[in-house]
Amino acid sequence: MNEPKVFDKVYLLCDCNNFFVSCEKLFRPDLANRPVAVLSNNDGVVVSRSYETKKLGIPMGVPVFKIQKEIKKYHITTFSSNFSLYIDISTRVMTTLESYCKDLEVYSVDEAFLSFENITEEEAIQKAFMLKNAIARKIGIPIGVGIARTKTLAKLANHYAKQRPQNKGVFSVLNEGNRQRILIDNPIAEIWGIGARMEEHLLEDGYATAYELSKADTGVLQKKYSIVVARTVNELNNIDCIDSSTNPQNQDQIMWSRTFKDRVTSFDDLYEALCNYCADACAKLRSLNRYARKFTIFIRTSYFGDKAKYANDATILLDYPSADTRVYLEATKLLLQSIYKEGYEYMKAGVLLYDFVESRAYQADLFSQTPDKETLDNSDKLMSALDAINKGDKNTVYLGAQNKLTKEEKFNAPKHKSPLYTSSFDDLPEIF
Repeated sequence: MNEPKVFDKVYLLCDCNNFFVSCEKLFRPDLANRPVAVLSNNDGVVVSRSYETKKLGIPMGVPVFKIQKEIKKYHITTFSSNFSLYIDISTRVMTTLESYCKDLEVYSVDEAFLSFENITEEEAIQKAFMLKNAIARKIGIPIGVGIARTKTLAKLANHYAKQRPQNKGVFSVLNEGNRQRILIDNPIAEIWGIGARMEEHLLEDGYATAYELSKADTGVLQKKYSIVVARTVNELNNIDCIDSSTNPQNQDQIMWSRTFKDRVTSFDDLYEALCNYCADACAKLRSLNRYARKFTIFIRTSYFGDKAKYANDATILLDYPSADTRVYLEATKLLLQSIYKEGYEYMKAGVLLYDFVESRAYQADLFSQTPDKETLDNSDKLMSALDAINKGDKNTVYLGAQNKLTKEEKFNAPKHKSPLYTSSFDDLPEIF
């Protein structure tokens, strides 16, 4: 009898099913087996659907105003995005996964790669079901698990696991038969890292399925397109070559933007909105223990309709690396003054922090006016205190330019937001 094959390294991709919807259903058992949809910022479009909603033919990203008849006809329960709830549940999921495997890479709010060494396929499948059951039992969130020798194949296996009920949420492509099956069954659009534009080019070259792409010459693809495409082909052929670049510590930019509930016309309202986005982006920057040198803001009107169109952005290179919200708020005002135009109805704005460094050590020029070390150290201490106070509720302490007292009403008024079940005593479920 042949001994089972032992693989040097195996990836398990754990992906929460319909994550935002699953979080909402956790605290609403009455919604079991009923159609549910979570909406985007300001209830604009559908961003998460339950299986029941998908079966009704409601597509992802559809504007809510286009499906009002379906919402009423099928009694679809809708929720405004409740990111505080989702982040908290995500943290619990990732913490639980890490308790079973220390080699964990969080890819997104609802996905993580776990890697195991010197393991057989049977052992990998057993671990997958153990993880799936643990998350369901301890947290109540359903997950799917894809098992493979590369991350790209694990993504395809995960998709296959969730699309076919007979797989019970787990699918392994460690054996060659299953690997060939998912390559043949999946179009190139399903391959991780193949965007819409690249898909068009590859289709023109005759690559319609993942299987056909896996047979391509990597040298030719790298020369014609990029090394990323060549690596993708290698990954499809069980050659592990994607670095752990998904680690948040390797993040090289932070963007924070929102679409407004109502069109914004005044400078003050735009500035107020940008200040809030800036404060959130800076808090994220500090959580990565990074400082940024470059800062961009952008504003734009709607691309649609008969109203006048306008879009613009402005960038500043700071005199010294900073993570102090106050520095960026001052820069925001200067940048907005340079691009703002009256007479337009703005529908979106955002900020971008980039050119990160790990410390404030830098080479200044003769004309830079920079604070002394004591001032910079006090800046770090102040921001640390701000983040500590706002850990539970980011609106506890804020800067005056943010005008938090009116922010929610003016720029973000979700009508269907669920309570903060996990982070607010006032929103704890009551038992009568």
